[in-house]
Amino acid sequence: MGRELRLEAVMDDVDRILELDQDSPEKAAKRLRRLDQKLEWLLEASRVDESRWRKLNKAVASVRSAAAEMFQSLGSARRDVQLRQDWLRFARRDFMALKEELLALREQLVGDADFFRLACLRDQIGKLAGTRPERLFQELHEAGFLSERTWVLLMSYPGSGEEWLRDGEVSKQISRISSWLLELQEARKGRRGQGRGPPQGDVPDDLQGER
Repeated sequence: MGRELRLEAVMDDVDRILELDQDSPEKAAKRLRRLDQKLEWLLEASRVDESRWRKLNKAVASVRSAAAEMFQSLGSARRDVQLRQDWLRFARRDFMALKEELLALREQLVGDADFFRLACLRDQIGKLAGTRPERLFQELHEAGFLSERTWVLLMSYPGSGEEWLRDGEVSKQISRISSWLLELQEARKGRRGQGRGPPQGDVPDDLQGER
């Protein structure tokens, strides 16, 4: 599975586990492996904000600890035929405890959704650019795609972003710009593969006046 990190994908995996009934720890185990990889990516992307990273890391650690208990019970059920039903009962109990930790994680993701979405976008931008996102912002600024004000705002992105995250309109603007940057970078890569220069035009309305 390629790395395309989105908050919605993480949330979807969490919800797919939460919707399982108590008697489905085996299904939960399969879905957990998929979720765990995405949580690892989200932790990496969230390092731009130390306080949020620590909080997320604590929640993820709790989920992993509860999951380990469930995996252990399931493993014992497979190995111990005579006590299989007892171990499966323990696994169901462990699964319910895991759900509690997943609910706590989900609450945190929802509460800080703006930050996590932008952290995911920043991660994607960095992967597409093959470099740090700040250098891509710099390149676009020098090419005249971004105004001085927007560029300064974007360059403050790697920090905690507390000030502009409090402003809903600014947060939405950054999300739009970040999404457009991803599309622009993909278009550039496609054109370069065809021996053509970088794309011109097709600038979003909220950026056209900034060139």
